[in-house]
Amino acid sequence: MDETALIRTCVEEAGFHCLCCGACCSGDDNEVMVTPSEIQTIMDAAGLAWNEIAEPYPEWITETDASITFGWVIRRGADGNCMFLKNNRCTIYQNRPHICRTYPFMLDGSELIISECPGCKVGERTKEAEEITKDLLRRRDAEDEEFFLTKKQYQKHSIISGSTIVFDSRGAHPIIIPPEKL
Repeated sequence: MDETALIRTCVEEAGFHCLCCGACCSGDDNEVMVTPSEIQTIMDAAGLAWNEIAEPYPEWITETDASITFGWVIRRGADGNCMFLKNNRCTIYQNRPHICRTYPFMLDGSELIISECPGCKVGERTKEAEEITKDLLRRRDAEDEEFFLTKKQYQKHSIISGSTIVFDSRGAHPIIIPPEKL
């Protein structure tokens, strides 16, 4: 069985059906990593600025007296939920990031990982398995490309002591973050 067929079979057998419960978009464990191109898509659709949508990935590394992180996450509201979750519905559904399109599934290489989700094992086979599989493969390719390009950006930039920088596929982005948020 080829990789695509194997992934599709595993997705089908998960018995996933979205319950529209919003659990994946709410609470403390809902960091949605996004690429610069995904942020741009959301900006175009929502009419918002970059800093209104995204914030630096919250895991920081200290190197040569500088703080660096790799990538961005969608901002959350004061309630801790994704800023685009309203009445358990995504307000940017047609333009949602890869991670949202594929949840509760992700690929680690060729291995399918299924996160805890109330919509799994709720009955018959996953009806949208074909589309989810395509989205999973697109997501993996996009994440691999983002990793490769981010690594290139990191390798070509000098890190200035005392700076705070977000690296992504488009470059090094110096930012100002209050020390208590690092």
